[in-house]
Amino acid sequence: GNEDGCRDLCRINRALQEEKPLPYVEIDLQIQGVSRSLGLSITPIPKLDSPLCLLIARDVTSVRDASRMKANFLSMITHELRSPLNAINGYLDLTLEGIGGELNEQQRDFMQRARAGSEHLYALIEDLLLLSRADAGQMRLSREVIHLQDIIVNAVEEFEMTARDQGVAMVVDIASDFPRLYADAVRIQQVLRNLVSNALRFTPRDGKISVSVYVKHVEPIEAQDGDVSNEDTRVVMLRVSDTGSGIAHEYQERIFERFYQIPDNNSGRSGQGLGLAIVKMIVELHGGYVTVESTLGKGSTFTCVLPCVLS
Repeated sequence: GNEDGCRDLCRINRALQEEKPLPYVEIDLQIQGVSRSLGLSITPIPKLDSPLCLLIARDVTSVRDASRMKANFLSMITHELRSPLNAINGYLDLTLEGIGGELNEQQRDFMQRARAGSEHLYALIEDLLLLSRADAGQMRLSREVIHLQDIIVNAVEEFEMTARDQGVAMVVDIASDFPRLYADAVRIQQVLRNLVSNALRFTPRDGKISVSVYVKHVEPIEAQDGDVSNEDTRVVMLRVSDTGSGIAHEYQERIFERFYQIPDNNSGRSGQGLGLAIVKMIVELHGGYVTVESTLGKGSTFTCVLPCVLS
């Protein structure tokens, strides 16, 4: 609109006056009825008598279209993968319930491991779907009244076999009468799954992973108009702690970025660099935020602050 155009002109004017280049921008235009994308970079050229600038405009429509096609393909293929995976999970569950006949101990162990593997694959697909929806601007929460105790039990159960194999203890600390929340159960489980999976990846044998939840009263925050709420706010503090390798201070700001991998990781078990980006995205969609405290060689604690408590 006109407001955007005025703002861009002011930025160009300021760039010329200060003789500083404008950051690269991409704008969508209708040219003869066809949607095109232009990449613009503006660099002022210092000159005594008159202001000059170097303007480079590049048609990036094909790049934009390829990017959108890639996002659409990713969304479609991950969605299509759900159906066969649901069938696999269904038949594994039926087998584990003894519908096809009694299983001996070794067969049951094999089936449980296959089920854990397919559950992990399903979780990866859910993560990719969430990212593709977010990129397409279609990410929405399906909030409902939930019991966090059940979600935590389900998320932790998924990793019990892996934790046992790795010799890592898992402890859950949440009150049985914990208040109900108004949140997206599927997404909160995704947060827990990613945090616990991350902790397992970096916690050595004989280590411990703790999931603890409590309600905290937050002091009233002064609004922009100067008003102060009379009531304090209750927030959920959801913590996942481990006794793992820890994260050096210089990397703690960047670990929530997509695809970011901590360099020189000697654990030999690197992930896709998506888990913490997804945690941050989901928690922020709920109106909260994530923090990390970590000491190299001693472990890490991730805290999700969620303002979702029902009175």
